[in-house]
Amino acid sequence: MPKMTLFAKRETNLDPMQAAKDDRPVWLKIGTGVLIFVLICTFVYLFCPYTRIQALVCSGNYYFTAQQIYGIADVSVNQRTYLNLPQQMEKKLLANPLIESADVYYDGQVLNLDIQEKTIIGYYEENGENYLLTSQGERIPVTSQTELRTLVHYPLLADLSPEVLDLIAKEVREHPDQLTRSVFEKIAEILPWQESYDKNMLKLVLQDGNTIFTSIPSLFMMSTYQQVLVNLQGENVCLMLDGDNGVVNKIACSYMYLSPEERAENREIPKSVLDQNIYPTPQENARQTDSSTDQSQTDQNQTAADQNQAATDQNQAPAPSENQDPNAQQTPAADQTPASQPTSGQIPEDLSTITDWEGSAVDYMQHSPSTNLFYNTDNGIYYTYDAASDTFYPY
Repeated sequence: MPKMTLFAKRETNLDPMQAAKDDRPVWLKIGTGVLIFVLICTFVYLFCPYTRIQALVCSGNYYFTAQQIYGIADVSVNQRTYLNLPQQMEKKLLANPLIESADVYYDGQVLNLDIQEKTIIGYYEENGENYLLTSQGERIPVTSQTELRTLVHYPLLADLSPEVLDLIAKEVREHPDQLTRSVFEKIAEILPWQESYDKNMLKLVLQDGNTIFTSIPSLFMMSTYQQVLVNLQGENVCLMLDGDNGVVNKIACSYMYLSPEERAENREIPKSVLDQNIYPTPQENARQTDSSTDQSQTDQNQTAADQNQAATDQNQAPAPSENQDPNAQQTPAADQTPASQPTSGQIPEDLSTITDWEGSAVDYMQHSPSTNLFYNTDNGIYYTYDAASDTFYPY
């Protein structure tokens, strides 16, 4: 019989449950400890303040406000970061037809939403529905209140054909640096306009009350409008964009609204651009022509006399008269050739020598009858006038 000791007695009195725990494998004990640790950490993570979004930062938005972007992404401050994954928010943003790209990421507890919106040219109405025209030529129906609120940023595209809309979108794609969102924000309405030389012109009614007429290829000149405003005088003025020459011309609004019949009567420079009291009448032109002819004949006779005198001094036969055989006429020396007289409308090399400037019917434009040049007293540029297109071109 084994000898009983104090320790042996205590071993015989151990709790059966405790004995079962002591008999567990070591790996099971370790696993249980790890699981408890993970549960504690998870509890702390889920409910600690460091898992909340502390701030939202939106960048790249133009038409949408930051609050509208947060609403589209369905995110707000104090939401849990683990419930708002960047990939999920990017998917929600890209579902909006006006957003071209989206990049969402966390910087600590700050959520950054970097978006790129599509360039909107304007909106138009068709069959009672509003549609947005993008620079890529897309037609996006306005279906939500969020999109409807953005219409204040765009001009109304009124009565423009689908072909013209496509041409405008193409022009915007070709000049992205000039035809920006801020340019179109200055325009209240874009209307079709026809001229005899261009059936697809545009009439731009601006937010400030001014009106611009332009061909579609010259639309990029709208980028210079802010510079034009610096020296522009008057209100509700009319301008013509000239992309070929890179200028913006101020024109009389009354002329642009004349009927074709009235324009036909005012095509000549004396009628459409000049005061009739300033420009010479046809009778005056005829008298000037007769005077020039007489002066030219006198000069020719004087030249013939000088040539005959020179021939006599050199013991040569005098120059034949007009009644003699032309074949027997001798050719005068080169240094004896008479200098040509200035013709009407001849422009001197030094424009500052022109002194017959008179006022015209066009604001800030003076006209020189002797050269048919125009001088803009506002910008100091000389112009010629093209009656066919009713346009001033820099000389």
